[in-house]
Amino acid sequence: MRAQAVTRPSVRTADLLATNSAALDTAAHVASGHTLRTCFLAMRLAEALGVGDRDRAALLYAALFHEAGAGHETKPAVLSRGSEDERRVREHARARRGAQIVLGAGFGPEVAVTVMALHEHWDGRGLPIGLAGSAIPLFARMVGVCHDLDFLTQQHGPRNAEQTIHARTGSWYEPELAGVLLALCSNGLWRELDDAELADRVADLEPSWLERRSDRHDAKRIRIALGSGRAS
Repeated sequence: MRAQAVTRPSVRTADLLATNSAALDTAAHVASGHTLRTCFLAMRLAEALGVGDRDRAALLYAALFHEAGAGHETKPAVLSRGSEDERRVREHARARRGAQIVLGAGFGPEVAVTVMALHEHWDGRGLPIGLAGSAIPLFARMVGVCHDLDFLTQQHGPRNAEQTIHARTGSWYEPELAGVLLALCSNGLWRELDDAELADRVADLEPSWLERRSDRHDAKRIRIALGSGRAS
């Protein structure tokens, strides 16, 4: 008689990360909900650009992990202080920690490289290694501009944020990506972010046929990895 396979209970991984995203926001010293808003913006940008299901599924996790590695020494205000070499050292440290968190949580290199290249700039003057143009991974280019848009909005309001993104287009950001994102904002994307159920909406953006699930062992590994990224 053939033994019956045991099915282990599982949860949708996107739900798990969305509901635990506050840990990364706290570590990164950003406004509550920043990770969710950045992910939502990035996924809407991907849809507008016609990105395929498999890439959008990977982008979802890259965006949900984008703040991995941030801590006390990498507050946004601190990153702008010191010499170029000092800022580069700090960003190298953040990138390494972020990659370790991502890999420790069981995700692959396409998520890790997004975290590592988050602060590279289109003109090659970003950190940590000065990648330029298409040498910057696509997900990092997409998540980077969405990250900055939300961060600037929380600091200075949406109008000033959009003006800053526009002014940095071609230097910090790829022109096509920034242009499409700003067009989406002009067409009401901001209103979609004002939703008490944003965590559920973000998780629902994962293509259903590619849905990733985590059993209790996977969930524990993810929580441990996220916990290791909290500021002490």
